[in-house]
Amino acid sequence: MPVNISKQIIELRIDEIMNNNPDYFSNDDKDSRKSKCFLLLGVSAYLDRDLSEAVSFITDGGNDGGFDAAYIEEAHDGQVNVILFQSKYTRDLNKDTNFPSNAVEKAVNTIKTIFDPANNTLLNESSRRVVDEIHSLILDGHIPYVTFVMLNNGDKWNDAAQLYIDNEFRDEEQVRFEHFGTQDILGYIKRKTPIVTNINMSGLSIQENFNFKRVIIGKVKITEIFRLMNEYGDSLFEKNIRKYLGKNEINDSIADCLKSGQGANFFFYNNGITMVCDQFSYNALQEKDWIVKLNGLQIINGGQTCRTLHQTLSENNNLDINNAYVLLRIYEVSADDEDIVKEITYATNHQNPVDLRDLKSNDSMQQLLEQSAKDLGYTYKRKRDNSSSSNIIPSTVAAEAVLAIWRESPHLARYKKSEMFGAYYKKIFDNLNAAQMIIAVMIFRHCDAVRKRTAEDKDINAMRSYSNYFIACMVGKKILHDLNINNVDKLTHSNFEEVKNYFDTEKDNLITWAEEKLKNILEKYFNLSEKSSISEIDGRTMAAAFRRFDIVEGYLKNQEWWDKNLS
Repeated sequence: MPVNISKQIIELRIDEIMNNNPDYFSNDDKDSRKSKCFLLLGVSAYLDRDLSEAVSFITDGGNDGGFDAAYIEEAHDGQVNVILFQSKYTRDLNKDTNFPSNAVEKAVNTIKTIFDPANNTLLNESSRRVVDEIHSLILDGHIPYVTFVMLNNGDKWNDAAQLYIDNEFRDEEQVRFEHFGTQDILGYIKRKTPIVTNINMSGLSIQENFNFKRVIIGKVKITEIFRLMNEYGDSLFEKNIRKYLGKNEINDSIADCLKSGQGANFFFYNNGITMVCDQFSYNALQEKDWIVKLNGLQIINGGQTCRTLHQTLSENNNLDINNAYVLLRIYEVSADDEDIVKEITYATNHQNPVDLRDLKSNDSMQQLLEQSAKDLGYTYKRKRDNSSSSNIIPSTVAAEAVLAIWRESPHLARYKKSEMFGAYYKKIFDNLNAAQMIIAVMIFRHCDAVRKRTAEDKDINAMRSYSNYFIACMVGKKILHDLNINNVDKLTHSNFEEVKNYFDTEKDNLITWAEEKLKNILEKYFNLSEKSSISEIDGRTMAAAFRRFDIVEGYLKNQEWWDKNLS
């Protein structure tokens, strides 16, 4: 049997990632490197995150708790979205095997175990940190909504495995399982291929020309959207936001409307879907029910509607949806006119709770950072791509680093990732230059690398898994002090090399200083006696302390404390 071409393409991408990023796999044998690389590629593709970000979500290893990677994000209304991954990579590309039933059973048991704070299990350091954060959030009253993603280069799990899921979670709205396989990953790799397709309008539609642009407004059956999602998936959303937001009130209402038999009213309850394309054509001599041919199709608003429609119809085969329609707007916009696409996308999305990185990527400050970073010898990625190299600075990493360090908000940088290009965008990027951004990323990445090491001091080791954002903030302030730079605004291209060289030379000493100072802070914060130690603090309590603003307000933004401790 010939090797599946899709698998072969992914195999080549795996080899490319391994060759470009040896640090990710330095302690593994070749087979383990391939498996870990497939996991990394799958996580990166599913979350639409750069590799350098996705690697921080990996927990794979002994005692991983039944999940190989995890992503946690606080949502609205006391909800926390948790995405867990389990990966199975088949080295024989000629085999089309199902995702193993025993692995699905293990995933079911994982959910039953780690989302109950009363349960304890033996975990490696990375998995323990994830579970402690989950337990801490739950004990603070957050409601977890869990997506368990099964990654493999084969087929979906079989009926026996589905029984494991149904027996435990058939009617449980907080849990869903999702298969993410070869074609899904391939779609991510090849996502820049323009989509050329037809869509069937229903009834009368309006086509108008104005301001040198064309638009069609009408309605389509929701089955048309289902068909497009089946055929193209997330590649429909390149100019929009790819990440699924999890369960929320809007998505619930969409699903409930269809399940309750109100499909005929769906058109009136939903705001509709907005598409852009390079060119559309249709039979203008036909009165109604046009078949519109679209070149370069992209959905720029209504992504959550599309995904929820697809999920609801996939999971419910007997719904009465013959009269269920949705409003559709199609804008014909030149492929060269990125600015108008950006403005339309932003205007139709800015009130939604989504990651706005792509919408902001063409802002003048983003373009200036890109050019300025290039002048200093660095590559700043203001737009997403599927590059296999980590030797770059994605805008998301830059945002985290700057918010944590120069804006002195490590608690927000760690837990509010979805709002960095929304609510915190100006706070992060206003008056930011490339020198400040690059130094922040250097500090941030080194502190994250230190987080993965084991410290000899058991107290330092106990806090290290949770404190890297705070340590980064402290190191940044210490560098400015040591080099007599009054404030971060004075860090520019003119003293960039001096600051960089100082950090390269002193980074381990700076980390040691910051960890000792933070250890003292925590001893006071937890009111520990001489007979007590930080290592005795429960991980859930530690995670909660770093999630709240107490330490930030009490110490990191307390000038009196800094004056006493910077010497």
